[in-house]
This record gives sequence, structure tokens and C-alpha cells, in this order.
Amino acid sequence: MPLTGWAQTTVEGTVTDAEDGSPLPGVNVTVQNTQIGTLTDPDGTFTINVPADRNTLVFSFVGFQRTTVTLEEGQTSVEVSLEPDVVGLDEVVVTGLASSIARENLANSVETISSDDLAGRTNSQTLDGALSGKVAGAEISSYSGAPGGGMSVKLRGVSTINGNSQPLYIIDGVVVNNSAIPSNVNAVTQAAAGGSRSNQDNPVNRIADLNPQDIESIEILKGPSAAAIYGGRAANGVVIINTKSGASDATRVDFSQTLGATTIRKKLGTRQFTAETAEAAFGSEGRTLFLEAQNEGRFIDYEDELFGNTGLLSTTSLSISGGNEDTRFFLSGLLQNDDGIVERTGYDKRSVRLNLDHDLSDRIQLSGTVNYVNANTRRGLTGNDNSGTTFGVALTATPNFIDIRPDEDGNYPDHPFNASNPLQTRDLFTNQEVVNRTITSAQVEYTAFNTEQQSLRIIGQAGADFFSLESEALFPETLQFERTSPEPGTSILGETTSINTNVRLLGVHSYTLSDSDVTFTTQAGVTGVRIDQMTSNFVARGLIPGQQNLDQATSLSPSQVREVQNDRSFFAQEEVNIANQVIATVGVRGDRSTLNGDVDRFYLYPKASAALNIHNFAFWSADAVNQFKLRAAFGQTGNIAGFGTKFTSFEAVSVGGVAGTLINPQRGSADVEPERQTEIEAGIDLGLWDNRANLALTVYRKEITDQLLQREVPASTGFRLETFNGGTLLNRGVEATLALVPVERDRFSWNSRTSFWANDAEVTSLPVPAFRALGGGFGATLGEIRIEEGQSPTQIVGIDDRNGDGTSDGVFQLGDVAPDFQMSFTNDFTFYENLTLSVLAHWKKGGDNLNLSELLFDLSQTSPDFDEDSNNSGVPDGAERVGNVGVSAAQFVQDASYFRIREIGLFYDLPTGLLDRTFNGSLRSVRIGASARNWFTITPYKSYDPEVNNFGTQPVSNGVEVTPFPQSKELFFHLRVGL
Repeated sequence: MPLTGWAQTTVEGTVTDAEDGSPLPGVNVTVQNTQIGTLTDPDGTFTINVPADRNTLVFSFVGFQRTTVTLEEGQTSVEVSLEPDVVGLDEVVVTGLASSIARENLANSVETISSDDLAGRTNSQTLDGALSGKVAGAEISSYSGAPGGGMSVKLRGVSTINGNSQPLYIIDGVVVNNSAIPSNVNAVTQAAAGGSRSNQDNPVNRIADLNPQDIESIEILKGPSAAAIYGGRAANGVVIINTKSGASDATRVDFSQTLGATTIRKKLGTRQFTAETAEAAFGSEGRTLFLEAQNEGRFIDYEDELFGNTGLLSTTSLSISGGNEDTRFFLSGLLQNDDGIVERTGYDKRSVRLNLDHDLSDRIQLSGTVNYVNANTRRGLTGNDNSGTTFGVALTATPNFIDIRPDEDGNYPDHPFNASNPLQTRDLFTNQEVVNRTITSAQVEYTAFNTEQQSLRIIGQAGADFFSLESEALFPETLQFERTSPEPGTSILGETTSINTNVRLLGVHSYTLSDSDVTFTTQAGVTGVRIDQMTSNFVARGLIPGQQNLDQATSLSPSQVREVQNDRSFFAQEEVNIANQVIATVGVRGDRSTLNGDVDRFYLYPKASAALNIHNFAFWSADAVNQFKLRAAFGQTGNIAGFGTKFTSFEAVSVGGVAGTLINPQRGSADVEPERQTEIEAGIDLGLWDNRANLALTVYRKEITDQLLQREVPASTGFRLETFNGGTLLNRGVEATLALVPVERDRFSWNSRTSFWANDAEVTSLPVPAFRALGGGFGATLGEIRIEEGQSPTQIVGIDDRNGDGTSDGVFQLGDVAPDFQMSFTNDFTFYENLTLSVLAHWKKGGDNLNLSELLFDLSQTSPDFDEDSNNSGVPDGAERVGNVGVSAAQFVQDASYFRIREIGLFYDLPTGLLDRTFNGSLRSVRIGASARNWFTITPYKSYDPEVNNFGTQPVSNGVEVTPFPQSKELFFHLRVGL
């Protein structure tokens, strides 16, 4: 960078790692309270010009504690050793679209996840899965155990009732698509009314495409006070992902190979029949089949037949990074092949990434990224089903005394008690999707000037996220349930193309007042985002035997939806830093979108925050307390209405073979506006005993107004429903994190992090009658999640027999999906600097599920505990539960609390001296280890896993279970080599 000034002193020096003495390249060296700065070279050296009236240098580097050095008069050289930053006070956190700040001065609660947190302990198929249990204030849960993931991410409670509920994901400045696109197998399972497309067919959310091992860090802006700078699409928080880049250092090659196995986490078991109970459940045919099985000594565990596969897991990754002072590069590749616990299910991924950074001159820096991903997902056929065709529903009707296995010629017998033979379906049908995706970005940064007092940077960014998704579901005419169809043989083909493009032009000006410690940082800019997604789906029935092409069918049902969105925004932000004692920020963003009723109106989203570092004031004298910060923040964000809400659409119809159109019964609303969230948060940060203990406590109040609701309209209008803005939703919560270094010795060290978070939500205003949430169950008879004024938006209501007379007394609140609180416990132990044991535990207290899997087992009388009598009533438990159907839904509402060891890893780093002697210095590092994921869980929940949801990533609804793909546990062995 160009430096100017008078009567300067040239200072040279070297920066090293305090732990091993190795040089640190890329360390930021600045003259305190000026804009003068430089970076250390590959050998850790630097040269900087220091004005005569300044004598303090500041050294900062990611992962290390910030260090200040006061120069003596006439001193021209300095040697600095940086200590590791265990608690992360000196890490740099984003505060705007083009500026950042040291965590010590941050006024918001922002969660930072490092690359080691993501992939250093064990493997995860997907990014969102790798975040589970690591983010205070987040409810991150898996809604399916199927390969390829399937995660619901909610930050700080319920942010919307009918709108989009997932965070905004930004990768290297690119706004990426995280859609969960249904494949439409509901056309066969009939899980949705009329077989229409819905979210009940186990779709994958597309953030699964990203390779977690490419990520350098993730910053999670959990509430509007932090996310306001991202405006009308940030209501559910923002996840900012920065991928790895090269350093001005010798070329490094890192190779890793992980091999593992996956098995079902928990089996429910199977009912052990007698001739009498077989007859009671399945009639005379059941008795006959039972006696045949008994005579042959043949009782089959069909749960094991379906879910007992031991899947092989393999992940191979290679990265090459390095560069010189002008050019840095990072190149990586990934091969991932994961089998599922159901045969013929799995998840395969191929990924390649190139990140480049180049200093064209002292004033111009260029950077670019490109990431290509090819993924193939085979998720089986599970979940809700009204046709008896999914694995789980078929299993509920499959007693252990029938034999539906194929004979030696591969012929499958018909299931005597169900519409499908699940083993036949598993082996002969196809349900897969293939994704090809490219995410690319480019940035140019121009330093217009950089003097002792001020600097100006102009930044231009552009990026694109393109993917094509092709789904194929093929049900051949030989399947049992297809043979009974009027048009046997079904092929469902889907294709989605999506491209998100975004551009930004930003300016950042920093100004330090003369002879003072006051710095102003001003940033402003404009952004544009365009989203264009088109989905086509075709259901072909009556296929010619052996064919799957659409034109080989007797009937064809097409559907097509194209969604186009254009957003334009501006923003401005001003930050003042007074001697690192008082830090205040104000800002505003204006957004307009083609999804709003008024496409030309800019909706404004302001923000303000302040931090008070009391420990930096001259009067502070408590040596044991090295950080004492008070902070407060305010912000607003929006949630844009879904595509199609503002206009009335047409639907295709065929009458007597003549094509036509009908008006959709939902009337468009030209006045629809974004939902608006307003949040106030306050907190305190404490650092004790030279940061060996660090406490962060945050409380918040988040109010969502102008909710996107639906209401009935008079029938005389010709419509049934319309969307409008109304109602208020309130969230209050607390988040606390305690990071400790209890022991730090040469032979043993222990780092610990404990987080606690809780959220309480209430619908404070609702201008429409109470209603069942979208995806909130199947009615009060079985229990449903109901939106009602004055109640939690995640309450479960249902019929109940309160007076014990054997009949329902009405509808009552029976539980709540939201947990009382959550806690996570991360502990890292290092022995003799080479052996590391890391454990992540997660405790969710409270929160209920609607266990409708048990209902289906009970109705078929195959529940493993059907014959037990736990309450000594003289009536078997299964029969008693069946007798309560239609009387009470309370039996389906079950406690879904759990304590889970999410991740555990044991790794050994071969000593450097041994590597040097054995390989003559050609190997930089070798790490071997073993790890496990979801290996141990304690829960009172009576089904496969307490993390489940039949309706995927619905805004409010979680915890509705209908015969899901069971969760698995995984064991890995690792080899990592650095050259």
C-alpha cells in the first residue's frame, strides 16, 4: 500500500508463532490509530514506515491474539511472537458488506465457526449437518436420515408463519440458492391431496452441495440487529461463508482419506406373535401363515431387512495452496461416496474448487473463485403415504411370520396384507436426483488513496450460482401396487434450472482525526440480485413394459413453474471508534423487489449498535478482568412474500379432451409487503485471567409484524383465499457462552466451551381465526400445530378425554414443539502436543413430537410393545392406544428431549522430528485418527430419532413423524498427510 508522511522511521521485524517458533506470513502490521499498514512476507518479515508522532505497532492474524508493541526512541527493529487466540477475541467479524471489526469491539452477537470446528473433529455429509449443536441460538435439526442430508435451520426462534424460514446463505459474496425442490413421488404415494406436488417427499436442501472441507470460516448473523445490512431477505439470519485461500508461502499439498461405516442408530424391534395374536391381527390367513412360519422355524426381522444395511462411507480430498507476494492460490478436489442404511440408497459427490488472489499493483487487488459440484442422491421411498407404497408404511403392515423375499429366480411374492412388497419396491424402483452446480465470484479492490489519516477503497463484486437438477423416479409395472393400477408403470421426471446472479459496488472510507484516537469508517454502495428458477415435472403412467421414456406411456401429466425475482438495494453505514473504548455504528439499507406489490418502493431497514469496552478506560485497574464490554444493538430486516403471492394465476385443465384454463382459487394481492422484523439485543462480554475464561451473555427481543397470512374471501368474488399482511409474532430469548482454558501445560491442555440458549415465542396478534400451520399435522384428532393468538406458534393441540368417560371433551393444548432450552458442550484435550481428543455433546430439554409412526404400527397390530401392559390395566398397551384413537390425541404427543454425543474424534499427529528423520523433510505433517458421529443418544422418545419432520423445512412445523428414513450413526477412520 502507498504510505505518505513526514519524518518517518523505517522499522523492520519478524513475526513468529509463539508455540513452535515458525514464521507467520500474512500477519497484519499497522501503526496504531492510523491507516498505515503492511503484511508480513512468506518468511514472516516486514518493513513499515512509522511517523515521528507514533510509537505503537499492532499485530493481528486470524487464530492468534492481537499484540501491541511500543517502540523505544530510535528503535528500528522488532521481533514479535504471537500467542494462539483460544477464545477468539481477536478474530475479525463482518459488520457490513465491505468492512469488518475485531470481535473485541463487536456490538452484536455473531457466531463464528472455524474450519476446524466444521471438519476437524469428524466427517459430515453436508454443511448444515456439520453445524448441528455448534451455534448458540440456533435450532438445527435433521428432518430425515436419508443420504444427502435434509436439515432445518432456524435462528432465534420462529421468524415467520407462512414465509421463507431458512437463513440467507452467502458464499464468497455470492447469494446462493438453498431451495428444497420436491421430486413429486407424491404422485404415487398420494401423501398430498390428489397426488399434488408437496414438501412431503423428502427433498434435499441445496446447501448440501457445498464441500465443508473447502470452508475457512462461517459467520452467522442470528438476528436483525446484525443482519439488517442485508435487508429484505435476512429475516431468518445470514450465514456468511468464506472459503479457503492461498498464502504467500511455499506450496502446500494436503491429502486426506476417510473411510467409515454407517448403521441404523436405533431399531424399534418387532412384535413376537402367537397363532392367536396373528389371527386377531390378520384373520384366518394370518393364523395359517404364522403356523407355516412356526413349522419352518422362519421368522424374519423385516426392520433389519429394510434398514439393516451397513453402508460404506468414503471421502477423498486433495488441496494445493501457496503463492508469492503477488499471487496466491487454493485448489481443491473432493470425491465422496456414501451408502445408506437402506440398500440402493446413497449420496455421491464430486467437487473441484479454484480460488485465486492477485495483487495487480499496490493499489489494485483481484480475487476470484470457481466451484463445480456434481452430486447424485438416492434417498429411497419413505415418509407419509396414503397408498401403502413407502418402505415405512409397508413395514408397519408386515408381520415377521410372512415371507416376501424373492425366490431363487428373483420373483417377489405379493404382500398379503399391504398394497406393496417393500423389498420388491426397494430393489426394483428408482428414485434419484443428479445435480450439476457451478458457483463463481470475482472481486476487484482499488485503493484510491491511503495516507496516515485516511484511506479509500472501492470494491466491485460479481457472482453467479447456477445449477441444474434432474430427478428421476421410476416405478416399473412389475411392482405389486403398479399391477393393480389402471395404468401400470409410472415414470416421474423432473428438471430444475436455477441461476442466481448478484453484483455489488461498494466504497469504504476510513478517517482518523489528527492527534486523536478517533476513527470514522464510512461505507456505502449498491447491490443487485436476480433469481431465475424454472421447474418442470412430468408424470407418465401406463408405461410400455421395459420402457421409461415419457412418450411410451398412455397418459402424461406435465407441470411447470418459472420464478423470476429482481432485487435492487442501496446501503450506507457509519462507524466511529474512540480509542477502542466506545464503538458505535448506524446504518440503513433500502430494498425493492419484484415480489412486492409495489415494485418501485424501497423498504428501509435501519440498524444501530454501540459497544463500551470498559476495560480500555484509564480508570480500569482490575487485572484479573482483561475484558469487560457492554453492548446493545437495534435492527430491522424483512421477509419477502413468496413468488406468485401478488398475482392471480391460471391453472391448466382438460374438459372432454379439450385443453383450457381455470383461475386459481387463491386471489392475488397487489398490496402485499414484506414482513418486518424489529430486534433489540443487549449483552455483556467478560474476559478473565488473561482470557483463560470468556463469558458472552446476550438477551434479545424480536418482534415480527405484517405477517404474511391467508384469509378467506367471500365466495361471491369467485375466489377462496388471499394473502395479506397482518398479525404480530414475538420472540424473547437468551444466549450464553462460556469458553474456558482450565488447563494449559506442555504435556496436557484442555479447552472447553459451553453454550446455553432458550427462546420463547408468542403470537401476540392474529386478525384471522386460529388455523393449522402449514405442514402442522393432519387435524386435531391426531394432533396438529395450531396458530392461535396469545399462544406459542409451535403449540400442539388436539382432542382429549379430560374427565375420563371414554369420549373426547374437546380440543386442548397438549404440548409444544419448541424446546425449553438447549445446551452444547465442546471439550478438546491435548496430550503431549500430539494426541487430541475432542467431544461435542448436545442437550435439548423439552420439545414434543407427534409420533404418528406408532399409530400406524398400532393400527396394524405390529408394534413391538403391542402385548405389553405397562400400566397394569389388563389391556395390552397397543390395544389400549388403538382404543384411544378418536378419543384423545395426547398419546401421539411425546417428549423429544435428548442428550447426544454428536461428534467425537481421537487424532494423533506424528512428531515432526520423526517425519524429518523418516522422510527427509518431504512430509510436513501426518495425522491419523478415528471419529464417530451421533454414536450415543439418550432420549425418552419412542421412535427412531427425536430429530424428525415429515414436512421438511416448513416455517413453524417440526416434529411431525410419519415412518421416516431412520437416522444413522457413523464411525470413521482418518488419514491426513501434508506435504
